[in-house]
Amino acid sequence: MKSLYQPGHSIVHKASVGYKLAMLTALLATLLIIPKTAELATTALLLTHGLFFVSGFSIRRMLETLAQLKFLLVIVLIPQVYFFGLKQGLVNFEVTITGILLAILFTATTKTSDLVSLLEKLFRSKSLALLIALSLNSIPLVAAISKGIVEAGKARGVRIRPVRQIINLFVISLKQADDYAEALAARGVQI
Repeated sequence: MKSLYQPGHSIVHKASVGYKLAMLTALLATLLIIPKTAELATTALLLTHGLFFVSGFSIRRMLETLAQLKFLLVIVLIPQVYFFGLKQGLVNFEVTITGILLAILFTATTKTSDLVSLLEKLFRSKSLALLIALSLNSIPLVAAISKGIVEAGKARGVRIRPVRQIINLFVISLKQADDYAEALAARGVQI
């Protein structure tokens, strides 16, 4: 399985998994609890950019990661604008992007094995720890599937249609999830 983890020597890489998980939880909770204003959303996004920089990742790397998730971002943006209006919808979308980037930064600076060990200790369940780790590592898998769908369409000369791509992404992702479930069951993991 492809992982988002990128080896490095930054202070964020060297921080303990427990500390990083606690900080991620605190930051995401803060984003949920505090009223969402344009100032908060912009400040949070700028601080997240700073965390990427401190971690040794370029802004380009962060933008490339978001570009790989463009269909997910569109699925998030449309309901926000529809239900909350353009201004508040864009603010909510910016806060959502910040949350996604924080989660990506966490997985990019944390080894999956370290995360599984911590979660296994916290929940006293190896199955739950594996489930969470698989969920986190599914992000690059979905991004790779999405990229493959686009490339396959271009190779065939098919016009890109977002609805068709989303349906293909959904079907292929479900098949991949079924394959994961079978592989885990074959190894005796009950989820």
